[in-house]
Amino acid sequence: MPSQSAPQPRDDARDGRSTRWDPHRRERRLSIINAAIAAIEEHGPDVLTAQIADAAHVPRTHVYRHFDGKPALDLAVSTHVANQIGQRIRAGLAGGGSAIGIIAGAIDEHLGWVEAHPNLYRFLAQHSYAVRGDGPGGAGDAKAALAAELTALISRYMSAFGIDSEPAERLIVGVVGLVDATAVWWLGSSTLPREAVAAELTDQVWLLIDRTSRQLGLVLAPDQPLPEI
Repeated sequence: MPSQSAPQPRDDARDGRSTRWDPHRRERRLSIINAAIAAIEEHGPDVLTAQIADAAHVPRTHVYRHFDGKPALDLAVSTHVANQIGQRIRAGLAGGGSAIGIIAGAIDEHLGWVEAHPNLYRFLAQHSYAVRGDGPGGAGDAKAALAAELTALISRYMSAFGIDSEPAERLIVGVVGLVDATAVWWLGSSTLPREAVAAELTDQVWLLIDRTSRQLGLVLAPDQPLPEI
């Protein structure tokens, strides 16, 4: 009598056993990302995987169960941090009011984060990924996070004023380059207080926005209240 093989588990049973561990895997990935952030804050942007593993209280090999090599971990950290920066900037932009007030709020939030997390900012500068995440602010580095938030906001205001919003992205390239270059300079060599740097940047960014607006036929006073959007 031919032998009968043992019944194989159904695909949905195997899938169920696999997917039930997904929340645990996500939790472990997040704990390693947070440990990497803590290690970068302590040791600098050139942190070693061994230092990250120590911060996570796991063996070094355990890190790579959840990330396919150091570049994958760097990308995950960059995206996670950039999302946090995007939330900070969004909070600064959400206050409404005048154009100059909104610009000042966003710049102050950005420089405040840079001042509080200098090593993380240097890490993002070394691992600059133009990677979009899910939702607003989902970007792979600080510049992309800032650009995403500002582009969305300025586009909405341009639409509210009935002017073409297509130039917004080009305008933001200049704004973000100015803000980022100034932040890098300030972090590296300047002893100026944050408030002074933020005030200068606010004036410079307003000049860029004002010039573009005038070219499109819109004249705004810097302290003129803006419509709700």
